[in-house]
Amino acid sequence: MPEQALTTTRPRRARSAAWPGGQAVVGFRDRYDLLGRVYAVAVVARSLLGFHAVFVNLFYVIPYSYGPIGVTAASVALTVWHVFISWWMMDPANRTVRAHLADLGMTVTIILYSVLVVPPGGSPLSMAGYWAAGCAAYAAIFLSTPWGVVFALATSAALLGVPEHFELQRLGASFVTVVLIACLGVLIQQFRATIMEHERERVRTAALAERERLSRIVHDGALQVLALVEREGPEMGERGARLAALARESEAQLRALLQDREVVDADHDNLVDLAAALDKYQSARVTVSTMASLVMAPRAVVDEVESALSEILTNVRSHAGPDAQAWILLDQETDREVILWVRDNGVGMSAEQVTQAAEAGRMGIKGSIVGRITALGGSALLKSSPGAGAEWELRIPIDVEAGDRAR
Repeated sequence: MPEQALTTTRPRRARSAAWPGGQAVVGFRDRYDLLGRVYAVAVVARSLLGFHAVFVNLFYVIPYSYGPIGVTAASVALTVWHVFISWWMMDPANRTVRAHLADLGMTVTIILYSVLVVPPGGSPLSMAGYWAAGCAAYAAIFLSTPWGVVFALATSAALLGVPEHFELQRLGASFVTVVLIACLGVLIQQFRATIMEHERERVRTAALAERERLSRIVHDGALQVLALVEREGPEMGERGARLAALARESEAQLRALLQDREVVDADHDNLVDLAAALDKYQSARVTVSTMASLVMAPRAVVDEVESALSEILTNVRSHAGPDAQAWILLDQETDREVILWVRDNGVGMSAEQVTQAAEAGRMGIKGSIVGRITALGGSALLKSSPGAGAEWELRIPIDVEAGDRAR
């Protein structure tokens, strides 16, 4: 079968389409405490380390100190600050950089204060003990891994900064603290990503379930009434025929809306499910076959794909013949690219017809279809011959770079 391939060497910059209405938006509440349980565990762990530090200070450090008052004051300050900062950070909004810096400042102060009240060798790990690692752990959990490592290095510098109090035990504790804080930060990042993905799937499922419930209500009510008007309207004369036509149009629009299972991911760079976006084109003359899994792509890319697909289906309705049907197939071979096939069984076209249409100023194929896809960094291929229908093969990148090109 002769084939007509269309490409373009001068892709235009695609427009950024506006957000359509009626979409399910997936996101989190502003004050959603993603790491609330992690914080509870961290507070308990740091409380135990604080209890250990106070116990060691009162029963083992005081006999070697310059006086019990200084050690007791440091232990009280450690306890009061720990209670305050633990209470303050219960609210996720209070876990700011300023709060973490204040925690670091108090920890370093207690470490350096040990030099004034305890002689060399009297407190191997300072009066802050292992509790000093808590501020770095908090920073690694709630800020980022680099913040946690910086905090661990700062406490280590305070611990090792006075030559008279330098001990091999302090050096080992500092090294272990930095390594563990770095590992903790990496694990928390992975844990946070897993939680967000799980929560996003839960919210997406709930949104789609609610849409299904509303679809059943509308189907049993409004759609039945519109179908009745469409069926009985022509019997009422000219006005009834117009009402029937309006009812038919409204019914088609409403069914398209109910079939739209598109979900907007508000927390993930405006990603939407391309497969769900294509499902709404299903009709009596159009068959849509997509993947069972989600095909997440930037919002701008999906907009351009829908615009190109709409132009293809418009050509089918206008030029393929009154009885022509169309088939849409979506497939994904790699994580960065999808393939969209659109085929019809209409009258087809020849290369001369395509050229004549372009010369006449009808730029739907070259501009609206090929231009949009190539602007995304993809390719568009048309195969057609008279009497054999037409088939489009669209290769579309769905990575973030494609979304940037579409904006």
